[in-house]
Amino acid sequence: MSIEQGTLYTQVLLQKDNNLDKNDNLDELPETPAVYAVCGRVNGQPANPRFIGETGNLRAAIRSHFEITDNNADGYTQCFKEFMLSIKIKELVYTLLPGSSPEERSSLKKEWEEKYKPNCNKQLNEVH
Repeated sequence: MSIEQGTLYTQVLLQKDNNLDKNDNLDELPETPAVYAVCGRVNGQPANPRFIGETGNLRAAIRSHFEITDNNADGYTQCFKEFMLSIKIKELVYTLLPGSSPEERSSLKKEWEEKYKPNCNKQLNEVH
């Protein structure tokens, strides 16, 4: 079976500990298998993808990205974690893949990585 990308959805991610208004919308995310990209935001649009992932539960995966974890992560992971814990606007782009297998989602994730080339570096994380 071949998984084709379905509808692309976007949503600004708001987590109460990481925005000045203490808003939180993570419970609005579906608990559905998905492939997703976490991006910055430029001129109201998703830009500069920091991370591309696949999951069996989109809400749980995104929540886990906001958790404070051990600082012994590699440089890329640490950079992404710094972005997630910052007050910068984060935009989620995702496609829902109900009934998909981990292998099918992994294949689409690799396609997205090749196409969008996620990049996390200190310069992207700086607040201007």
